[in-house]
Amino acid sequence: MDDESQRSGRSALIDAAERLIAEQGPAVSLRQIVAEAGQRNSAAIRYHFGTRDDLITAVIDARQRVFEPRRLERLAALEATADPTARQLLGALLGPVFEYQRAKPNSYHARFMEKVRDYPGVELVGRPDWAATTLIVGRLTAIAPESGVDRSIRVRGLITVVFALLADLERQDHRSAEVRDAAEQATLDMILAVVHTFSAAPH
Repeated sequence: MDDESQRSGRSALIDAAERLIAEQGPAVSLRQIVAEAGQRNSAAIRYHFGTRDDLITAVIDARQRVFEPRRLERLAALEATADPTARQLLGALLGPVFEYQRAKPNSYHARFMEKVRDYPGVELVGRPDWAATTLIVGRLTAIAPESGVDRSIRVRGLITVVFALLADLERQDHRSAEVRDAAEQATLDMILAVVHTFSAAPH
């Protein structure tokens, strides 16, 4: 198998795994993923990735390689300002995802992430290769005064809300660019409300 065929087969498996896991969850049959990807070899996943866990990680990393450079660009632009607001930080975090969803109307990324965010072995916080994402999330959770809520709980809550709202945005059939833009702004507003909630005084 030449390099181009390997890349094509690997990409097809990533796309198929993302869609089927988004629809059916992480326990979906690997044989079904292989068939959906149009691969004749039943051992294709083992050949290209290794295990189910490795495949899930590969899907996450494939999309993150698209988002991370754009987040770095947006974060660098924000760093030129004295004190970025929570909304600006959210824009840097989610803007690349919005762009991806607009470019790929049949995207399953957010719904996939909603299903695997708690999957054993999936690490979404503090990864050294996700410098921009780590910095933005850290700034968001630190931007409000201490509230008595443990930081790890705040980060987990933020991740849960972000993926749930992005998945909902991805499911919607937007009639126009204006409707899409309004939905994106509403998504930012709802996530921002959660960030602000973290600063509320404990009962």
